[in-house]
Amino acid sequence: MNINIEHTTKRNKLKITLIVTTLILLACIGYFTVQPAMPQLNASTLNVVTVQQGDIDIMTPVYGQYASRYERLISAPAVGQVSEIYLRAGADVEADTVIAKLTNPDLEQQFYEAQAKLERMHSEFAAFKFQKQNEQLTFQAELADIDSQIQSAKLDVDVNQRLSEQGIAAKIDLERATLKYQQLQKRLEFANYRFEKQKEMHKLELQQQQILLTQQQKQVDLVSNKVTALTITAGIAGTLQRLDIELGQRVNQGQAMARVGSKSQLMAKLNIPQRMAERIQLGARVDLKHPSGMLKGTVKQLASVVENGFIIAEVHLSEPLPTNLRPAQPVNALVFVERKENALYVSQQPGLKPLGAQLLYKHLANQAQLQQQEITFGELTGTELLIIAGANAGEKIITNDLSQWHTYSHLALDTAKL
Repeated sequence: MNINIEHTTKRNKLKITLIVTTLILLACIGYFTVQPAMPQLNASTLNVVTVQQGDIDIMTPVYGQYASRYERLISAPAVGQVSEIYLRAGADVEADTVIAKLTNPDLEQQFYEAQAKLERMHSEFAAFKFQKQNEQLTFQAELADIDSQIQSAKLDVDVNQRLSEQGIAAKIDLERATLKYQQLQKRLEFANYRFEKQKEMHKLELQQQQILLTQQQKQVDLVSNKVTALTITAGIAGTLQRLDIELGQRVNQGQAMARVGSKSQLMAKLNIPQRMAERIQLGARVDLKHPSGMLKGTVKQLASVVENGFIIAEVHLSEPLPTNLRPAQPVNALVFVERKENALYVSQQPGLKPLGAQLLYKHLANQAQLQQQEITFGELTGTELLIIAGANAGEKIITNDLSQWHTYSHLALDTAKL
């Protein structure tokens, strides 16, 4: 009796096992019948970019601001007190626009004294010049008197010569007249020599006096310029960027008072990342973004000091600027780094990340499938993104976010039209 019960139990267990196994197999068959081997995507919902190959300029994006190309620091020309202020920071100025005035009574007194001394020296110079002219006239009169004596002596010689030939006059009288004539000639010769030397000496004395007069004139001009400089002008056309004085303030010579910067002649100061600075050369092309279009420029100077991870590059613009540009306005720009030949690149799309590797899908040529591929991207240059590895020219890359399917190496398409 016990043997039959045990045999029946074993058969029941075997039947249950077979039933469970059959159900599991049926469930698996049903699952795989309903669920495909790989996910299937609608091709019309996918964003596709094609890998291109060719020469491309690497233009790195940077930011900065416009600044005055020409600036002038206005410092106090002398010790003085601020008596008048005509403009405040932000005002537009021309080169001759008056910004402020200083007063310095001591400097004004120096000017009056120097001017009075100059006038006195002019009078003394004129008197000295007349004196020397009078001395020369006196000497010329002496020369004329000697010349008349020579003429008289010459007449005596001629008379005594004729009388001596006739035997009327003694020979000694002729000799005496001849000697006197010769002595007067030597006297005239020596007097002429003295007169020439006197003229040379007078010329040197006048030159010396003229030098003293010129020196005093320069001193007057110097003090006059200092007095004139107490009226503070802009010096260049532009904008009064800063005013560092107040009414009634006493300033020292050389103290900074204001700063003026050009408004129409601008440059751009760009912040170049330190990692890129070594690759950028002087004269590199720069494209500056502006609502009216790209502005062209070149790198003219690179700072040698790193500040907060950046190096300042001064960019001079090579074309007329829009009238709405002002100093301190922000600017975004692209700076030329290098030219890549036969480079692989794609148009930048949302979801593509420069300087890194990404798991993306490529469309297999002539197949309704996508294949997973790790693609390494390089730098972003303008609207183009360089490809370092993982793709070839002509291949099509899907830029949609398909991260939920990354467990699948392949994805199916419901149509092969991309």
